Amino acid sequence: MSQKTLILALLAIAAFADGAIGQFIAPGQLYPKSVIAFMLIDTALIFIWYRIDSTQRGYRRTPWLNIGVIGLSIIALPYYFFRSRGARGGFVALGLFFACVVLFGAIGTAGEYAIYYGLQS
Repeated sequence: MSQKTLILALLAIAAFADGAIGQFIAPGQLYPKSVIAFMLIDTALIFIWYRIDSTQRGYRRTPWLNIGVIGLSIIALPYYFFRSRGARGGFVALGLFFACVVLFGAIGTAGEYAIYYGLQS
């Protein structure tokens, strides 16, 4: 398993745990207090993925792009994709990025349902 794949797997595990723990400690709340901890974990994992990918591609990271990936990944990562991959590769990476965002949201919801129905029985 490559390092980038491992990071994506850890992000999926964090998404499931975020939903499950949020449902367990604060059922029914839209943003339980655990969201902040998982946001920090997700941000660190995304930044690690970005560093690994940019090193593999030989793309020189700038301090402003590093800050952007940490502070506003939803904007900085698409910019990075187009700069590091060109137009065609950027669109492919952008599609995969948004697919991952939707998938991780679904995984978080699955974690919520797992705890909800697990506690009901």
